[in-house]
Order: sequence, then structure tokens, then C-alpha cells
Amino acid sequence: MTWREIDGEMVILDLSSSTYLRTNQTGSTLLRLLAEETSVDELADGLMAAYGIPAEQASTDVDAFLEMLREKNLLDTAGAR
Repeated sequence: MTWREIDGEMVILDLSSSTYLRTNQTGSTLLRLLAEETSVDELADGLMAAYGIPAEQASTDVDAFLEMLREKNLLDTAGAR
């Protein structure tokens, strides 16, 4: 899998499955945090800090983003906390 940041957005390409994903700035924030092996709670905290959104919205957004990554087989949960 390879990824690049372009103008605040992330582009991910998994060559083995030909899966392509482009994120908005919120998704880019989450991907940067995921690269640091961040917990789900820390992901929500990161969104709250970056965008000033309520905890419930941050948690919902994180859950939806992670589910989308799982559906596209772009999330490795082998060592998940």
C-alpha cells in the first residue's frame, strides 16, 4: 500500500487489490493519527482538537471512517488496541 498527501488530502492506493481512496482533510487527520498507532479514543480526541467538534460527533465520525477503511480492506487491525 502506498499513500501521498496532496493539498491537505490523502490518496491511498493498495496495488495488490487495486483499491483507491481519496480522503478530505478530516480523513487525512485521522490517517496521520492512525499511522502513529493511535487508539480510537485518541482519534476522536484528535478530531475534537483539530476541528472543535463535540465528542459525540467526533466518535461517530471516527467509527464511520474506520468502518469505511475496513470495508475497503485498508485497515490492518492485527495489533489494534
